[in-house]
Amino acid sequence: MRVASRRRGLDLARRFDPLPRNKVLATLGGRSSVRAPALAVLVLLFAGCLQPDPEPVAAQASEPIVILDEARPDTSFGEIVTGPAVGPDLNATTAAPPRLVRGEWWRIEFSSGVYEGTDEVVRVVADVYENGYAFGMPHEGWFKEAISYHAPAFGDVDLALSYATHNELFEPVRFPLEEGATWETVFATSPYVATVESADETIAVIRFDTAGGAADPVTQLMTAAGAFPTDTGMRLTYDAQQHEVVKFESVIGMWEVVEHGYGFEGWVTVPRGEHTAIDYGTFGPASPGEPVVRRSLEVSGGFNRLTMMHLVLPITAGAYRLTSVPPVGDAFVTEVVGQPAFTLRFYEARDPDGTWQQEDLVGGVGATYSMGIAYHQYDIRLPDGARRTDHSHPVIR
Repeated sequence: MRVASRRRGLDLARRFDPLPRNKVLATLGGRSSVRAPALAVLVLLFAGCLQPDPEPVAAQASEPIVILDEARPDTSFGEIVTGPAVGPDLNATTAAPPRLVRGEWWRIEFSSGVYEGTDEVVRVVADVYENGYAFGMPHEGWFKEAISYHAPAFGDVDLALSYATHNELFEPVRFPLEEGATWETVFATSPYVATVESADETIAVIRFDTAGGAADPVTQLMTAAGAFPTDTGMRLTYDAQQHEVVKFESVIGMWEVVEHGYGFEGWVTVPRGEHTAIDYGTFGPASPGEPVVRRSLEVSGGFNRLTMMHLVLPITAGAYRLTSVPPVGDAFVTEVVGQPAFTLRFYEARDPDGTWQQEDLVGGVGATYSMGIAYHQYDIRLPDGARRTDHSHPVIR
């Protein structure tokens, strides 16, 4: 069955591939403003010229051909093995992790909060490895913003459905899922205690409560301004028959799986080896006469794409601006002048490795925040598993 999204749209790679992160995995392979309640995203997110690609060569059934970009001639990708064909795991329960298969897919709808303006995204299992999975999106449905949402997961996910956010492992579920079971985990640098509120053979509901500790400066600032709700927890629903978390509820918004199936056909874009490379904020009011803060930041790891998120959080009227100048391409600029307007925007950069010039203008009481998640983007064609190298997908600004 072929599915296409209606929208355009930690580094765990080392655990799943024998290549170090600085090897190009391709050879192995803004806009709307957020309403005040969605500002609590900070609790979760604040921590400390394209050439057309050649048409893919028809892949052999046993060993798909990898198409290499001329600018990246490294052929040390090793042998590609698709593995035996297996059917879907129709008897999965909450007692153990499900067995996912290539081409398995979920259609997810977003609603409310930071997700405002997001309709849906389709997640596809693009490949299966000994120690985990590579999740992606249909090539025509690439949605860069989803990389920054942290949930649902894209890129590398382990066999127990855990993955990294801000380079730390997040465990949305821990098997067996039994009522009353608890575990500690980290989501976007914030510690949580997970508790299984209810569980039967197929459905489990898990609550995530903040584990305490001193709030970061932005949280303190926004709480004092009355912008944060007091409840910053999350609640997830896992459905063993659908093999995944099917509902996510938190102060940053909600999403839900509305369709699940198998046998996706076509190109899937994957963001492997996600790494939070830029992660900082500036708090105001800035020092008198020095409202601009400049930084030079280095991104390294052989990455070919980066999703940048800009968040402007003004409390009082003033001038606020975030500028990110990537090593390649035009600058990304997010600006708020005059009356306060909480603004969240996303951008995408090509070839992010190198020196980034960052500039924050905080001309008033408020804050700015930048988060850049770098990754190795390439395409996998299903069902034959052929690869298409890094720049096959246009950058979406």
